[in-house]
Amino acid sequence: MKCLLQIASVLALGLGLAASARQPPQHAFVAPGPGVSESGLYAGERLIKINETAQPQRMGVDDIFALRRAGVRFVDITDAQELYQGHGGAAVAAGALPATLAFGDEVRKAIGQLSTKLYGDVLEPFTAFHNRYYDSQYGKQSSEWLQKQITQLVDAHAFVSGNVTVRAFGHKFPQASIIVRIEGRDSAHAKDTVVISAHQDSVNMWLPWYGRASGADDDGSGTVTILESLRALLAQGFAPSRSVEFHWYAGEEGGLLGSQDVALDYKRGSRSVTANLHFDMTGFWKKETTELIGLVSDRTDPEVRALVKSLAETYTRLKTKEFACGYGCSDHASWNQAGYRSAMAFESDQLDANTYIHSPSDTVETLDFDHMLEFSKLAVAFAYEVGYAK
Repeated sequence: MKCLLQIASVLALGLGLAASARQPPQHAFVAPGPGVSESGLYAGERLIKINETAQPQRMGVDDIFALRRAGVRFVDITDAQELYQGHGGAAVAAGALPATLAFGDEVRKAIGQLSTKLYGDVLEPFTAFHNRYYDSQYGKQSSEWLQKQITQLVDAHAFVSGNVTVRAFGHKFPQASIIVRIEGRDSAHAKDTVVISAHQDSVNMWLPWYGRASGADDDGSGTVTILESLRALLAQGFAPSRSVEFHWYAGEEGGLLGSQDVALDYKRGSRSVTANLHFDMTGFWKKETTELIGLVSDRTDPEVRALVKSLAETYTRLKTKEFACGYGCSDHASWNQAGYRSAMAFESDQLDANTYIHSPSDTVETLDFDHMLEFSKLAVAFAYEVGYAK
């Protein structure tokens, strides 16, 4: 009854549950079911942290969704408690970061391959899914569709694709994360991994399992930003000495669910990760402000931040500015909690500037593709300068 009353209240407020004018592609249309959870993920209480120092609290799904409606960021640690036991964030052995930028010619040639065309080609159908809620058929189907696009892109570059793998990383909920691995060619460094990432899910803040959530900026923009970077690298014949992976995480909106699963898996396997650079929202900025690349200052590694700042100011047309993102901000925090070096690039230095997100209004029309292109340049530069070990 409580849930029904909440739904009635939301509908009374007219919060835009009708689909937008852009209709979902036929392959993506599944009638939304009445359940909050396709998988039973929320059949019982979950263990939720809302800040660094507070003890985690057991919460039911109504309380978890109430946090989201109130704008409270959180991490669901139920299935990743191992990351939070003892000294969280204990350092994991990793390869060295570059002391100087040494691959300028290669980076600039790859940047020359970049364009904005892929952004629209992928975002139009990707945002046409009713939502990409991780614990639903929408989340499952959108992830499968995205993996198909990635696989086709890799296959189109057959001269390097033999060294590239695409795989789904499954979770307890229907949506899978996606991992592309470009195998390192130097036997001394191939076990070191460089991770470039974004998240693929989207939710409506009022009715996550049912409401329309186009998710163009959050985080469709990051999704296509790194996909275009991958395309340019493959077109350039990218053959790093370290292994370079591109990750698209499921379940970020549920409290970093997908990235925690992946980071914990890598930690358990004693995987060497040189660094992670995460892209969550790259397409919106207020035109009355200074256009820049925001660098998250909290729960990130200062050495990686300094490197990203140098890369941005060398290979893009934008300056950087650091800002605090807060607890549970995005998936870079999962790598940080696992003891790996991470950083996050953001569309501006104003975390809440885009008021369209988590609603039907987060559409492709609100994005600046030229702005996004600077972030694709940054991802290309990171792949080269960190992926080629000295």
